[in-house]
Amino acid sequence: MIHVAENKCIGCNACIRTCPIPNANRYDGKVVNVNNKECIMCGECVKNCQHGARYYDDDLEAMLTQMKTKKISLIVAPAIKTAMDGKWRHVLKWLKDNGIHEVYDGSFGADICTYMHIKYLEQNPGAKIISQPCAAIVNYAEKHKPELLPKLSPVHSPLMCCAVYIRKYLNNNDVLAALTPCTAKGEEFKNTGIVSFNITFKRLSEYIKKNNVALPTGRSEFEFSATRGFDGAFYPIPGGLKECLRAYDPNLLVTTSEGVHKVYEDFDVYLTTPYINLPTVYDVLSCEFGCNSGAGAKEGFNTFSAYDIMTSAKKWADNRTKSERFHKKIFKTLRLEDFLRKYTNRFISVNPTEEQIDEVFRSMEKFTDEDRHIDCHACGFKSCRHMALTIFAGNNTPSNCVVYEKKQMAKMKKEIESKHAELLLSVDQIHQRLDDLSHTITPISEEVADNARMNTVIKEDMVGLSNDVSNILTSANNIGESVTQISISIDEYNKILDKIKTISDQTNILAINATIEAARAGEHGKGFAVVAGEVRGLAVQSAETLKEAEEHTNAILANVDGIMTASSEITREVSNTQTGVSRTNEAVDALENNSHLIKQSVDNVTDLINQLTELASRMV
Repeated sequence: MIHVAENKCIGCNACIRTCPIPNANRYDGKVVNVNNKECIMCGECVKNCQHGARYYDDDLEAMLTQMKTKKISLIVAPAIKTAMDGKWRHVLKWLKDNGIHEVYDGSFGADICTYMHIKYLEQNPGAKIISQPCAAIVNYAEKHKPELLPKLSPVHSPLMCCAVYIRKYLNNNDVLAALTPCTAKGEEFKNTGIVSFNITFKRLSEYIKKNNVALPTGRSEFEFSATRGFDGAFYPIPGGLKECLRAYDPNLLVTTSEGVHKVYEDFDVYLTTPYINLPTVYDVLSCEFGCNSGAGAKEGFNTFSAYDIMTSAKKWADNRTKSERFHKKIFKTLRLEDFLRKYTNRFISVNPTEEQIDEVFRSMEKFTDEDRHIDCHACGFKSCRHMALTIFAGNNTPSNCVVYEKKQMAKMKKEIESKHAELLLSVDQIHQRLDDLSHTITPISEEVADNARMNTVIKEDMVGLSNDVSNILTSANNIGESVTQISISIDEYNKILDKIKTISDQTNILAINATIEAARAGEHGKGFAVVAGEVRGLAVQSAETLKEAEEHTNAILANVDGIMTASSEITREVSNTQTGVSRTNEAVDALENNSHLIKQSVDNVTDLINQLTELASRMV
């Protein structure tokens, strides 16, 4: 089966371009996958993928596993001579030494195949047949061209002829495996049910290299089991069957066709050619250079080397006697019916109506007959119609058509131009908005700068005011202290007045007592009485003076209390003013900081406007 390594596929369409079956590839817009229901396993996509995205699997691992429990015999295709770099005998000897029971020469099966064709034509005079040694050709006929099936030769392929011989005539019931250069042989073996495993030369060579198998040099002692083939060794070369048939009948009309880009188109011509004009045998191969160039053959196939090896094998056969060369003793025991096969119509394609094809073309935006016959092959198909058929079958998308993509690009270009025009208009509007914003921002920036300057002046004034208030508060405190000292002095003065009052009261009492004593003394006490009167007068005058002093003292005390109250009020008001000044300073500081932030933001906006203006200018 053919597989795709999706991580390696780049969608280059090389696989589609080389594939003879339009619907065998499924393109999903990213990766070209394989539609194995349609695939004929010709392997051309594997050979032509430059990125290693296409690969196949064979039965090598399965055979190696089963070798541990069952006997396995191997049929070797004659192309081994060109596939193993001159060491094919050593390879087969290594296989036999490592568990393969018997190793049979597929060239002998090719000799049987040639003989059975001759015998079939002898028994069916006038028959005209298409050869079928190529498994890819049989797959094509069964899946895509069932009208070819009645025309296919009923004779088994060389390897199947060998397998029938091993089973029915050698009575070997081992599990059979085949070593081939062909990826399609696995499907042939599955459909005919005799050979169980298809092992390709390429995978076996990779296995030998990977496992560091050291093959000897020089001549090998290996020999095939049973009979070896002769002319059949020439089958892998284009026209090999033709050469072998003409060895029996030089006059037999045989024509050839090889290669995926020729043989499948030639079938259409063959089917429309009058029967009388057809060759007796139409020898066809899917691979352009025959089986030697199969997808399972060696890397770096060289046609000149292959022809040289095959020609040497034919010369070796030509030197044999006719009896030995044509295996007369063996072939006379073989029955034709044992080597015939039947074919199965496995046609799965759905042919769309012209209306449906028209709908597909419309989805590809191909509306005219000219559009529908561009046939540029960029999609990998040989015609626009083939592309449309794969889209109808769900195996492709219009995006794989370069013309469609160009139209889509043209539409996209118009849309981009329209969007560009809209963008230019938007850019102009952005320019206008930026200008308006710039004009709006500029006065704000200037006002913020003025505010910053005014804030600085206010802050300086507030600092001065704060100093003045501090001085007033200091003076008020000094007044308070002075008044306090006055109050203390008045208290001391009051104490003195209290003493004077006491003296005055005592003097008055003394004067009264003196007057009484003077009265008692009579004439002698008159002088003393005068003195006592003066002392009494002085006491009265002292009392009056003391009373006035008390009144003045009380007035002073009242004034001092007023001063103290006023001083306290001044101190409280000044403290409140100082607190207000401090708060004002804090507010001015915050306002100044905010002004700086606003100015910085305005500057940032201005820078952004300048950047946007420059960017908008570049966009235009």
